[in-house]
Amino acid sequence: MSSKDTLEFHVPELELTFRVKLLTDENPDVVQQVLAQLPLHSMLGHVVISGEAVWMPTRIVHLGRSNMVPRSPGAVYLYAPGQSICLTYGRITESARVNKFGEVFAEDLPALQRLGAHVWEHTVAQPRRNTVEIIVRKAA
Repeated sequence: MSSKDTLEFHVPELELTFRVKLLTDENPDVVQQVLAQLPLHSMLGHVVISGEAVWMPTRIVHLGRSNMVPRSPGAVYLYAPGQSICLTYGRITESARVNKFGEVFAEDLPALQRLGAHVWEHTVAQPRRNTVEIIVRKAA
């Protein structure tokens, strides 16, 4: 797999990086829109209803084709109504399908799970909210 098919998600505060394989054949419209946003500097939030997932706001306005599939750990998808990229890292409590455009490398899932727990703790569990920065870029 070439680096053009891979994104790196980097969280400076945790010195944590994980890779995402782009699903260009399955969801070309969304992949193209994501690539046009790079490098993307955003912040992370944690979902509260749909299970163990984090989200980051973007400026993507998606009106094209979609790849609607069931959620799964490691799924990276665009939530178009909220203009956000979401990453599922664990338990899923929502049955709605998602617009998947990427998949976290299996060997990088522990890093995503560590990030998810950190974001939960620092943005939902603690009464004082903190910001968790993330940078998405093309893989080197």
